[in-house]
Amino acid sequence: MSSRDRVSDYAEAFYAAAWERWLAALQSAASQLAEHPELRTRLEGSRSDFGQSQALVDNILPADADRPVRNLLYMLVQRGDLALLEGLNEALRARVRQKEAGPTEVEIVSAVPLTDEERQTLVARLEEQHGALAIRYRVDPQILGGLIVRVGDELIDNSVASRLAAMRQALGIRTAG
Repeated sequence: MSSRDRVSDYAEAFYAAAWERWLAALQSAASQLAEHPELRTRLEGSRSDFGQSQALVDNILPADADRPVRNLLYMLVQRGDLALLEGLNEALRARVRQKEAGPTEVEIVSAVPLTDEERQTLVARLEEQHGALAIRYRVDPQILGGLIVRVGDELIDNSVASRLAAMRQALGIRTAG
């Protein structure tokens, strides 16, 4: 095994351990708030006294909770977004599951070949939303222009051909065929 592979293995193990630890602490806080609604009410009402908020948050977290978890909860309280905690937990867990499942299959169809710059811009946007990707490009002149992007089971059809078809349908124009 090369040193590069070993570095990657260590990094992956550290990443997984940190995420599991952070997710467990966030889940613990969410459970405490669900079990003690009066505590949630106090936290939501104590935004003016940050010291009091910090103390309340510290009481619902495990004693060994890491600083990033504490800071996230402090910020949620300060911004009045504590109600988002459960959804945030779910979104983070979904992201971990997605990473474990491997790259998301993506097909990008364009009327003409995309430039390297266009590909880089498109991939950056898709990776922001979907994480790791396995991308396949295809050219289909019949779409006339625009793009058709299939990400997993999601289809984004922004082709000129589909827009023209929608316009014909809206206008009640039948095509010969």
